[in-house]
Amino acid sequence: MTLPPLYKYLDVSGAKLTLGNRTFKHAKPSDFNDTEDLTIQSIFAENTEEALKKIAGGFTDVILRHLDEEPTCSSPMKEKIRVIQQVYRANPGAAELVRSELMNPGKQIYDVEYHRDRAQAFIAEINEFMQGYRVLCVSSHKDSERMWTEYAEKHKGVSLRIQPNLAEDSKFRLFRPVIYCEKRPPLYEDTLEFIAGALFGDHEARTKEIIERIIYTKTLDWQHEGEYRLAIPIRKDEEPWITLPYHPEEITELYLGLKMEKSDIEDIVGKARLISRDIAIFRAKRDGGGKLVFDKF
Repeated sequence: MTLPPLYKYLDVSGAKLTLGNRTFKHAKPSDFNDTEDLTIQSIFAENTEEALKKIAGGFTDVILRHLDEEPTCSSPMKEKIRVIQQVYRANPGAAELVRSELMNPGKQIYDVEYHRDRAQAFIAEINEFMQGYRVLCVSSHKDSERMWTEYAEKHKGVSLRIQPNLAEDSKFRLFRPVIYCEKRPPLYEDTLEFIAGALFGDHEARTKEIIERIIYTKTLDWQHEGEYRLAIPIRKDEEPWITLPYHPEEITELYLGLKMEKSDIEDIVGKARLISRDIAIFRAKRDGGGKLVFDKF
């Protein structure tokens, strides 16, 4: 994937640390402005009771669709599914009897309260697991009024352009765009596909897809940010960290806010030129129509 120009907005303190230490801070999800970011709010699109009804009604159909496939779920469920497949192959009419029994409105097949509690516990576990990621958030906009106001100290800070050094196999090549939608997605978009995936799917690929959906989805309230993300998990037995170094040549442009103090400009420009004499430096100003533009510094 070809990346657009990407910019990191920073307040004055963040700019001095980023340029002085030659590292970027990678945020923990709990530090985000959006408290629901990198979380899930529900497992299924519908409530627990409706999801259980769908599972009861669709379980037999899922087995029939995968009648000759090897189950990928763990034991003892794997052995149970094999037995059911064998029964349905030997006696196709048995599937209809089981379906009728599961759909019998007079029978309480699932303990709804139990599964609701388990669902909430599972949501909490997933959200805690996501705290093990560190995320660098950037924008595809360098002239966003809201970004300069909210993330660059009301125009007193800076914006840095990040360009991955592909020759060095830069981690920055892994930036991916955020997808904006009306609300946070459920863990599983389709209840019956959840069953099929749990019993017969590629569990590693499925887990990766779910995690990526959590990381790279935000609500429409944040669409103005044009955000790209680099998400890195802390490995098992690795000490928690919040900063990672960058190659000097990966900071290619420095944009100075239009309300920056002279002393801060001198300090930040000095730090930038120590990193690389090739950094292009620009100063923000207003054009005749009040639009934010940049002149070479």
